[in-house]
Amino acid sequence: MSREQLSQHVLREDAELRLNQQGRAQAGAQPQPQPLPHAENPQRLLHELQVYQVELELQNEQLEAARAWIEAALASYTELYDFAPVPYFTLTRTGAITETNLAGARLLGSERSRVIDKRLGVFVAESDRPRVAACLKSLFATQSDAHCEATLVAKDGTRRTVEMSATLANDGESCRAVLVDVSERSAREHQTRRLADAFTLAPEGMFLSDQHGIITDVNHAFSALTGFAHDQVLGQHRRMLFCESRSPGLDEDITHGLALKGSWSGDIWNQHRDGAPYRVAAHIGTMRDSSGAQCCVTRFSRHD
Repeated sequence: MSREQLSQHVLREDAELRLNQQGRAQAGAQPQPQPLPHAENPQRLLHELQVYQVELELQNEQLEAARAWIEAALASYTELYDFAPVPYFTLTRTGAITETNLAGARLLGSERSRVIDKRLGVFVAESDRPRVAACLKSLFATQSDAHCEATLVAKDGTRRTVEMSATLANDGESCRAVLVDVSERSAREHQTRRLADAFTLAPEGMFLSDQHGIITDVNHAFSALTGFAHDQVLGQHRRMLFCESRSPGLDEDITHGLALKGSWSGDIWNQHRDGAPYRVAAHIGTMRDSSGAQCCVTRFSRHD
């Protein structure tokens, strides 16, 4: 028996059961006469019509229940999509926006009705438009998820850095894209790069050390002043740079000053890699690294 035949059979049984219940309710405890087994019998025809009517009623109830479920699911989906905090977009191959949620419209700085059918590139900084176009082209060509970073420019000139992640839709002709505002993260990364450049390219010798005095990084000027290459000092204690014969107890003095004031300044006699002593003006300050651990930044320049 096929699934459709089984469904019809179950529906027929349910209709017969409901009709019998209705008959008993109407007639009370009086038994109902059984229809004759002949199709021409009027009672049998009436019974069949009644059963068919109940089948239609049951089908209508099922359709009403299905419609209520679909409406509830649609309402739930609409609420989930429209009011999601993450901007969602549906884009064509050319990057035209066919659908977006409220967060997406806010991200673009416009009403939702005003962004539909416009290309996403209209809202992207001109310098980043080729990157977005290449991202979409790769997505449809490889049918693999694509990612890129771009800058959005609002009407008022506000710029936001977003990270776009796109996946191919089932129809193969459109894609679903999520745009996440990463402006703060991008600004932090930019600031970190600037600080790293300032450290690396500073004219003074500089090195980082942990709270125990172990050197973790040096800049270019450090190697020029001390003669030690980057790899020769990493993991070594800062006292390796001192000329111990001219600066006895210096490391203990520095540790004490950092503990009391958080910084130390003074002249230090260092020893060059070739063994020659030289005097530098140094400043050591404490700070916290990305993990929250205390570290030290040492700046020094050679006395003339």
